[in-house]
Amino acid sequence: MDDLKEMSNFKSEARLNMLKDRTKRCVCKFCGNKLRLKRIIFSSYEEVRVEIFCEKCNRIEFGVEPEIYTSAKFFVEETKFNHFADLDENERTKQMNIAKVCDIMSWENMNLGFLDKEGFKVPVEMNENLLGECITLKEKDMEEIIKTLDSIDSFSAIDFVQKPLDGE
Repeated sequence: MDDLKEMSNFKSEARLNMLKDRTKRCVCKFCGNKLRLKRIIFSSYEEVRVEIFCEKCNRIEFGVEPEIYTSAKFFVEETKFNHFADLDENERTKQMNIAKVCDIMSWENMNLGFLDKEGFKVPVEMNENLLGECITLKEKDMEEIIKTLDSIDSFSAIDFVQKPLDGE
């Protein structure tokens, strides 16, 4: 009986330490705000558990790495990604879309071995200033760039763009 109680206490302490670490490291996948630990009563029997909580969203939230949230938010805003097309477009559905992309990116990073339950396993060097530096060029824009590059004597831009590399 004492072994069972000791094992239960160990699991509770290990879980609490894991939750504490996540609140220090992660953000809400819906709004990007900091998370905190909160005691939550789940039933009329007053069973209390400690959970990670987002005060802004007023929800229990396990959180996501801040770099993933930033990337997901950029992706949703720039591509107008909408997984929930049947819902009205508003701030709430934007948050839901960001959270969905966070889930996808987290899953991918875990399956590639870059992320585990304790965070990134490799150093992440994210330059948030460059995140918004992506541009989309239309064919007309490319034609102008090619003309400009063709005027430079060192190489022909059209050859650079259209000819395959040696051995291909």
